[in-house]
Amino acid sequence: MKETKLVQTWNPIPGRKQEYAAFVARELHPLMKALGLEAVSGWYTLIGGSPAVRFETLADSLDHVENALGDPHFRCLMDRFMNLVTQYATSVLQPAGWMTMYHWRVPSPQDIKVLQAWDVLPGELEGYERFVRDVYLPQMEEIGLGVTAGWHLMVGSGRQVLSESLAPNLACVSKAFEDDRYLQLILRMEDLATHHESRVLIRHRGFLEMLHNIHGRAIREIAPDAMHAMVGPLDE
Repeated sequence: MKETKLVQTWNPIPGRKQEYAAFVARELHPLMKALGLEAVSGWYTLIGGSPAVRFETLADSLDHVENALGDPHFRCLMDRFMNLVTQYATSVLQPAGWMTMYHWRVPSPQDIKVLQAWDVLPGELEGYERFVRDVYLPQMEEIGLGVTAGWHLMVGSGRQVLSESLAPNLACVSKAFEDDRYLQLILRMEDLATHHESRVLIRHRGFLEMLHNIHGRAIREIAPDAMHAMVGPLDE
C-alpha cells in the first residue's frame, strides 16, 4: 500500500483563472501522471486559510517523491506554473497510525473534507496520544466527522499533525461544528497541542467546473501556442 503522501498547495492568480484551468487540465495533470504522481484527490478551500488549492498524491516512498520532483520536465513545468499561481508549497506526510472504521475511505465527488492540523506541545506526547485514541477519534465519529486518516509531517512546511474527515455535504459539516462536543474537543486539545486550525474543502473538480461555467468559452479557446506565450514554452 502506498503510504507516503505528497501535498502541493497554491493560490490561482486573480485574473488568470482561465489560463490556470487550461494549464492544470492540459499540462500539469498529464505530466504528473507520467512521472507516477497521479493525484488521488484535489481540493479547494471553501472555509479556512490560504493557500486555497490542495493537491494530494500517494507514493511508495519519499525517494519516489524526490525523484519525481527532481525530474527536469517537472522542474520546467513548475517554472511555468509559477506564472499562474502564488504561495506554492509542498509537504510530504507519513501515516500517523490512526486506524478507524473509515480508514482509507475513497472520497466521492460530492464529499466535503474537514482538515484539522496542529502541533503537539513539547512534553505532552504521551497524554496527547492517549487523548487522540480515547477521546478525539470516538468523539469525531459521534458528531458525524469520523476520521478517515491521520498524518505526520515528514518534509516541508505546515503543522506536525493532520487529521482528515469526510462528510456528505456542507449541512453535515455545519451540524457537527455546532455540536457542543466539537467545541469541547478543541478546548481539551489546547492543553496538549498548539496552532490548531481547521479547513472545510470542496473537490477541486467542482472549482474547475465553476470556472468553466463562468469562463467556459474563454478556457476552451486558449490554444497551446497561446498558453505557451502566457507561461513560457515547454522545454522538450
